[in-house]
Amino acid sequence: MIRILIFLLGILLFASGVTYFASLDSRFTGEVFGYHFDGPSGLIIGGAFALLLITIYLTHKIKDIMGLPARIKARDAETKRTRGVAALTRGLEAVAVGDGEDAAHHARVARRLLDDVAVTRLLSAQAAQLSGDTKAAQEGFSAMLEAPETEFLGLQGLYAQAMKTDDRDAARGYAERAFRLRPNADWAYHSVFELGLERGAWGDTRIALERAEKNKLVEGAHAQRGKAALLTADAYAVHSIDRQAALSELETALKFAPGFAPAALLAARLYADDSKIGKASKIIETAFSEAPHPALIKQYDRLYKDENNEKRASKLRKLADKAPISDEAILLQARAENLVENWADAVQKLEPLLSNAPTAAAFSLMATAIAGLHGGPSAQVWLEHAANAPRDPRPGADGDFNLTREGWARLVREYMDFGRLAPPPIEALETGLSIDEVRLLAAPPVVEPEILDEQPADETGDTELQVDDANEGGVEAENDVVASGGPEQDDNDEENQEENLASTAEDAERAIKASREVS
Repeated sequence: MIRILIFLLGILLFASGVTYFASLDSRFTGEVFGYHFDGPSGLIIGGAFALLLITIYLTHKIKDIMGLPARIKARDAETKRTRGVAALTRGLEAVAVGDGEDAAHHARVARRLLDDVAVTRLLSAQAAQLSGDTKAAQEGFSAMLEAPETEFLGLQGLYAQAMKTDDRDAARGYAERAFRLRPNADWAYHSVFELGLERGAWGDTRIALERAEKNKLVEGAHAQRGKAALLTADAYAVHSIDRQAALSELETALKFAPGFAPAALLAARLYADDSKIGKASKIIETAFSEAPHPALIKQYDRLYKDENNEKRASKLRKLADKAPISDEAILLQARAENLVENWADAVQKLEPLLSNAPTAAAFSLMATAIAGLHGGPSAQVWLEHAANAPRDPRPGADGDFNLTREGWARLVREYMDFGRLAPPPIEALETGLSIDEVRLLAAPPVVEPEILDEQPADETGDTELQVDDANEGGVEAENDVVASGGPEQDDNDEENQEENLASTAEDAERAIKASREVS
């Protein structure tokens, strides 16, 4: 509609101009290059304007004719580029589905049709990689390092090639170079991080983690836990050589994660060696309130091993109050009651724990309490339970974190990602006793009444009674021998009883030895 209006307006203006010029009565008279002219002014002006339009039109057409070869060439180039891009797209699709032969074919077509060498190099290298041509892939990715726009992609390809051939040193070099080039590249960060953990380079790995945190590749809480674990791993590696450096790293780690048990344990131990018991106990109390752990309990008890039992029990109760609803707090309270010989209170506190999922430490504490209440033989069954109880699967449950390099790497990953020292066990361990079983085993032993021999009423019938008793005894002895199969059978029974007693004694000795190791 707008175009129609413009066309009509143009016609109207043209007609108005022609009418105006035709209505002019004046005349133009002049001489140009010896030619004399005289005519109506309207006709001369209209003719000049028409000549100008014709000149413009012819100039434009001549320009189009002269530029025709260039346009034809550009059109051919565009057609070639379109075909090259289509081949490149199909080649990338083939790479995505893992078809190396098809990817190599389209890479050759794209390289022939496209002038962009960098793009075709990437496809050619990836196609060679899929086809198993390691040398061609290596050359292709290496050539990409020469151009700044493809350097990062070339490093990624070379890293993949190095990892495929298990060349860890070369892979680490490519990953670190890529991470320096693009600090916000997720694959480069994870590659540097994982390779650093593999070789135990805790300091370099922590630096990579800090750079990733600055570039928002790792969340704040994850980064804090990761730095705490890496600092602790490095402190365990150097504490026997440089105590001050280890303490500095541990203090920084505890700022990031106050409840990280390995850091708190080693820091408390180093401060205790320097006779700084107050600072060591404060570190353990803070860590225990965040995440109770058996290693913290054992180290805390060692801090006050030279004190009397009443003070040790008071300290253990104080630590238990930091995490009162935890299983470790129950163990602390029971241990405190055993120290002050409140055996019944210790049994009462251990009953709920023993009916849930007790550990060897809980059974051992129960054995101590029962021995105090009813004597050593009554504790034997609890010592057997302690010897047969499953080991606590948590790292450091035995009181120390003696981890290998691979163990520290696993702990760093687990604590950084999930805030725990180890993954949960695959199978649940059903070792708990029912409340009735606990109370039955904790009950005092049954005492059998002694049978007293009756004395004769008078001394006059002693001879007769003795004779009668002798006769009866002889008859009974004969009957016993016959019933039991003779003297040989009695000897066999005595030997069996001795073997049973010896076996029971050996079992008790093994159980007591196991309970000592646990405690």
